[in-house]
Amino acid sequence: MSGNSDSRWGVCCSVAFVWFATHFGGGFASGRQLVDFYVKYGWYAVFTPILSVGLIALVLWCAWQFAVRHGVYDYHSWSVRYFEPLGWLEPVFSMLIEAMYLIILLLATGVAFATGGTVLNHIFPDIPYHVGTVGLAVLILSLTIWGSGTVRKASTVMSLLIIAGMLVIYSSNLVANFPRLLQVMRELPEAEGGFWPALWQSVKYAALQCSLVGAYTAVADGLRTARDVNRTTLLGFCVNAGMLTLASVGALLHFPAILSERAPVTYITQHGGGGALGVVLVSALILLAVVSTGVGLIYGSTRRITAWWSARTGRPASRKVDVAASAVYVVASWCVASYGLIPLIAKGYAWVGAMSAPLIVAPILLVAFWRVLRTARTPAVAAEG
Repeated sequence: MSGNSDSRWGVCCSVAFVWFATHFGGGFASGRQLVDFYVKYGWYAVFTPILSVGLIALVLWCAWQFAVRHGVYDYHSWSVRYFEPLGWLEPVFSMLIEAMYLIILLLATGVAFATGGTVLNHIFPDIPYHVGTVGLAVLILSLTIWGSGTVRKASTVMSLLIIAGMLVIYSSNLVANFPRLLQVMRELPEAEGGFWPALWQSVKYAALQCSLVGAYTAVADGLRTARDVNRTTLLGFCVNAGMLTLASVGALLHFPAILSERAPVTYITQHGGGGALGVVLVSALILLAVVSTGVGLIYGSTRRITAWWSARTGRPASRKVDVAASAVYVVASWCVASYGLIPLIAKGYAWVGAMSAPLIVAPILLVAFWRVLRTARTPAVAAEG
């Protein structure tokens, strides 16, 4: 019995780590997203990351519970079934889920390739930028064609390495600059307008991550029960909220100087006691972020294609279909990175977050609330009958 329980906990941990590994992208690793969404609002960055992850956790809990109960894991099948109560609006929201996922797939994975290629070129000047991005593309492709089990295992290993690296960088930074945090906490964030803009920005960050719901449902086939979903959500919340808050507070220590930095994590390392080890860790974290985000997003899209193929042909998709589907998305994302669309992509994150709040997050929560109310009323109706 204990062994079985340990096994279930292991699966829950692995799904939670897919959440973290996908969440930890190039923008998170470089620190630029932290500054744009949290730190520029001053001391609110101490708690607004927790609000963001709390909202993400609520949405993922709804998505996972439904996926496990109905056995739908690719994001198209999931969205079609999930939004059935909306009647004629169901196709609209299903299409929105699809469109937003594809947009963020190209944006985030394109940024990942571009960032990773730049880092590799910086570490190994003899390796051309495009050769580095091709190498990363091959690595991501090789990790996405063997099914959700491989994705979960790879994400678990990468997550543990990322967490260890972040603890080294940001803990040493916190120790070296703690008095500065107290000073920042006493200052009001006048430049950005106070609490409400900070709150809205944290909601946009959560909505941006929720647009990736398809990547998270794709690996939920390892979960079996509502208890598994509860455990996964709690573990994922603790890991993501803890790391996001630690990184945001670490960047906040250098407010307001850090606001103008293109790669804030480099500034943090230079002023946080990391030394040469910190420089190496930063490069390693960014490369891990590239791979971890790419694997989660590409696999979510691959699962969508293989489910469509199975429904069309009446038989399970072959390995060739897996490889072909993954390759299409890898090449498309690589092309985005190759054309140097980083400024456009950076603006795209804010746009996707603002659009996802009303078009993805709100409908998912409203449908979940409606189902809770319907379930609560059912026993009373049955009793009366």
